[in-house]
Amino acid sequence: MSGLKCTTRNCEHNCNCHCNAGVIFIGKNGACKTKQKREYGVLEQEKTNIEAAKDFDFNENDQVCIQCDSTKCCYNYNNACCSQIVNVADGIMRTKCYTKRVEK
Repeated sequence: MSGLKCTTRNCEHNCNCHCNAGVIFIGKNGACKTKQKREYGVLEQEKTNIEAAKDFDFNENDQVCIQCDSTKCCYNYNNACCSQIVNVADGIMRTKCYTKRVEK
């Protein structure tokens, strides 16, 4: 899947808004279950972001697969996300998928 943007502030897989996990698991409520906190927290995240290249092209982020258990989301097709652009970010209580759209 291309077009993934992750803006979480403390995750081992996040490298300047790119996810290096390979497979991302999104739960029924839209929470990212793949997130792993960094040992040194937000400071280590900022160091990683500074060291990473600033010219990543989000359209070439093809190595990421999103397994989605949010069955009510209109982008979920056989438990895989079919959206062209996905935004994963920190919420008030947890990191979640902000692209999730509930079918009406």
